[in-house]
Amino acid sequence: MLLVGSAASAAFADTPGSCEGLRAAKSRVYGYHISQLNEDQIETKTRELDTFWKQVQAAGPGGVSCIRRLLAEEKSDHIFQFDAASMLFPADHSPETLKLIRDSLAQADFQESDPAGYLSLAMDLGQAGVDIRPLAAKLLLYPNAVIHIPEHSLDLDSDTAALFLYGSMDSTQASAALIELLQAPQPFVRSAAAHLLAEQMTPEAFPALSKWNGVSRIEEEFRRNDIQAVMKYRPPDLEAYTHPKFTREQVLQTIAVLPHTRKEFDEVMATKGAAFDQQMREKKATQQEITQGVAESLPIYGVADHSAFLTSAVATLLPSDFDTIRQARRRSLYNISDESLAEYLAYTQIMIGLLNRLDLYKEFRAH
Repeated sequence: MLLVGSAASAAFADTPGSCEGLRAAKSRVYGYHISQLNEDQIETKTRELDTFWKQVQAAGPGGVSCIRRLLAEEKSDHIFQFDAASMLFPADHSPETLKLIRDSLAQADFQESDPAGYLSLAMDLGQAGVDIRPLAAKLLLYPNAVIHIPEHSLDLDSDTAALFLYGSMDSTQASAALIELLQAPQPFVRSAAAHLLAEQMTPEAFPALSKWNGVSRIEEEFRRNDIQAVMKYRPPDLEAYTHPKFTREQVLQTIAVLPHTRKEFDEVMATKGAAFDQQMREKKATQQEITQGVAESLPIYGVADHSAFLTSAVATLLPSDFDTIRQARRRSLYNISDESLAEYLAYTQIMIGLLNRLDLYKEFRAH
């Protein structure tokens, strides 16, 4: 929650002594393990926590300072660490506090705290410019995970959850971190790292994977297939790219203006989106016709499902545009949702198509 000033804040100065009341309240309320509580105890604990955080809020800026101090001191109560980090993020974006939130979140225990909340906060930190490599790596140490995102009815395995973090990072930074994890002691971490590294498709990723001898030992077929889709040349169907509907300039200009924030989406929805909807209503278009209209049109919100645009991108883009597509893919992960994931995968298909049509990185890919 975003803490705001109140009459109480004047009486709660930013001094160590003024924090003692909240410190004592925190000691009474926290220190529990959710797995050890029954339903009635959970209900009681929820009320106690609500009262505590209302007390923090009533303390205004002093409450924020106190929670920051208590979080810096906390080393073992992972539930408090997660709750305090979640409260501090919207309240204080100073570099020191963001690093404190990152380091506290890195100690999360997924048996005690919600991994969906962890993933969302980690991505928020990354978008705020924080180095989230430790947070991304932690997800790869969470095998057989099913991370439920209730807002989107979305279930993620640890690979896909980590993709949101590595995929939204600076690609050079992400590739370096994943290359290091190719030597991890746990086989499942090495496999996941190789899978995610292949999808990076960076100048660093190709030589590292071409030298790595662990692909044949990856147990999961889907991971091997995804790696081979990147690392093995497949002759393109050149006939499919003979008559692209859109030019290179149209492709690049469209990608450059696609929305990437909630505000931008709302603006596009009220203008270009409204115009498209009006056009479909005037035509009394069926659902099939609407789907076809999307497939054949220039993207408004994102490139997924715009098959004519995707084909045109593969048919017209140049080697110098490959990094532009990679950067557009990175920006498409603006939240944890199936829509963002669909965008990321659509850009990935453009990149794989370009790898094969242009035979990029041929010295590292099997032919």
